[in-house]
Amino acid sequence: MKELLTDEHKLYCLAFAESNVDRKWDRVMFTHESTFTSANDGPVLVYRPQGERYNPQYMFTCKHSGRVSVHCWGWISNEGAGVLHCIEGPLDGLPYQHILQNVMVPSVWMLYPDGVIHLQQDHSSIHDSRVVQEWLLWQADVELLDWPPRVLDMNPIENMWSEVKRTMQKTWPVLPPRNSNELWALVSDTWDEVASSTRYSRSLIESTARRMKSMVDEEGLLKRSISENNPFKS
Repeated sequence: MKELLTDEHKLYCLAFAESNVDRKWDRVMFTHESTFTSANDGPVLVYRPQGERYNPQYMFTCKHSGRVSVHCWGWISNEGAGVLHCIEGPLDGLPYQHILQNVMVPSVWMLYPDGVIHLQQDHSSIHDSRVVQEWLLWQADVELLDWPPRVLDMNPIENMWSEVKRTMQKTWPVLPPRNSNELWALVSDTWDEVASSTRYSRSLIESTARRMKSMVDEEGLLKRSISENNPFKS
């Protein structure tokens, strides 16, 4: 579900795109969380004769009881996808800071042993929490991008999550995962399968420049839209 963008958010996105349209994205770590469930929620086609919509013979039933889920955190970069981490329990500032320090940093250094890590994350209350911001201030080798809020479409890792879920749907086991451990094993294996293609993750990172340029190219339409919706204009 997309969050509605206010005019302020739109202008924030535009300003960010304009200042980063020529940025080199090859050293940026794109991060985010995603939730997976034990229900294969891909589209289901049911073929039936006309007028037989409510005939049980032509109905597909969905069982919701017993469903389990896992919440994951991951990152991708130009050099490949990073370690996928299973989030256990509620995620707030301290657990998230632990992920950055003990999962992200060590795994990033494996692909980028030298130089500064450019970290992308959104402006969720967890990411902006005091414990996380204080930790970032002490990290000389981690530079935080001032990423606009509510713009998942600009984050290429969302395409990675979608590809993992599509791959899971295509290879969904006959017996669905019975518990969170089995589901996590399935998600983790699928992530590794998709992540094995460095070319794929690189194509996602390269698409970021096109996303920025596209937003800059739409500058006139965006500003006109904001102007037309301004109740205080003369």
